[in-house]
Amino acid sequence: MKFKKLRFWGIIMAAAISMAGCARTTSVDTTLSNEAEVSGPTETPEATEISKATAATEVTEATEAGRLVAGFVIEENDTKDTQKKKMYPYVVRTESTVWYLAADDIELMGEEAFFAGLEEVLGMIDQDYADARKALEDYISEEVQPVVIYTDFCNKAEISATAGAYCHPVSHFIKVFGDWKQAEYALLHEYVHYLTFIYTKEKPDSNFASEGIAEYISMLVCENRMCKKANFGAPEEYLEKLKNTDFWDAEEDAIKLKDIYLYNGLVYANGAYIGQEYQNVELAIVERTDEMQQYMHANDCSYEEAGCITAYLVETYGLDTVMDNLDKNLMTMSEMVYGKEFSEVYKDFVIWIALISG
Repeated sequence: MKFKKLRFWGIIMAAAISMAGCARTTSVDTTLSNEAEVSGPTETPEATEISKATAATEVTEATEAGRLVAGFVIEENDTKDTQKKKMYPYVVRTESTVWYLAADDIELMGEEAFFAGLEEVLGMIDQDYADARKALEDYISEEVQPVVIYTDFCNKAEISATAGAYCHPVSHFIKVFGDWKQAEYALLHEYVHYLTFIYTKEKPDSNFASEGIAEYISMLVCENRMCKKANFGAPEEYLEKLKNTDFWDAEEDAIKLKDIYLYNGLVYANGAYIGQEYQNVELAIVERTDEMQQYMHANDCSYEEAGCITAYLVETYGLDTVMDNLDKNLMTMSEMVYGKEFSEVYKDFVIWIALISG
């Protein structure tokens, strides 16, 4: 699950701006439940390119079946479940996804804004999802089926108060909350959950393993066009400050995603969160203490730490070793697999991330 991050930007950016000229920042998440029945995917119509000017005139009528958004057909939901059809009257299918569009969300945003946001996401999502499959291709056991995604911008699900999106660990659909910017920030992370929940040989058996691999692949391996387009979910006032630092790519007019992510891992590793509240991989809001920092437990790691520690483990021991042990609790297997307790692994990680960030 990918948590909303705006509440965390104050401390993050205070650290970032004070160290202007370095490089690196954050990302927060989780994984919860909610049940839903999904209809099977069908083949995608060939994508055609639509200009933004054309889209602006068409989105007002886009809810009519047969209209195009980013070259994909808006279909009527043909489910026999009348309640579900009322909630999600429209479906869009791409190579990697089957979208169920909520009537309440269209009404909330207005058709033009809703479908303009959808168009932007559809223009990037298949490429991003293909990158994730490529990154994990040696560990995926069968052909990957399109993932079902539901919009819930009205935030009806309880978890939407803190989550930008989540992937159901049993039914394996994705839900996106908040708005399209939050969806762009979260969608690739959730897709890595989808891949590791179903298609990898070893399934993550701890929150650290689950969130660590999802963060690592989505934030440090893949280009993540959607998250870059959303500028990492940062508020506009912080983006203006970032433009005066080395966190900003002037040529692309966007955040340097990997740099800012690694920097946030460095902030945690250096103890900047001691005395501060943060979201750990166990989904709890906790206060970082000196003792916690010195004798780190995997469950106390933030999402950024889990992602960056996974990167350290991959570089040091290899991706095969990490993937082969996804199903094991890092606290219980660390000494057997890595030859040292997790608290010692964490200390080595602190040295590693300082070196690569220097």
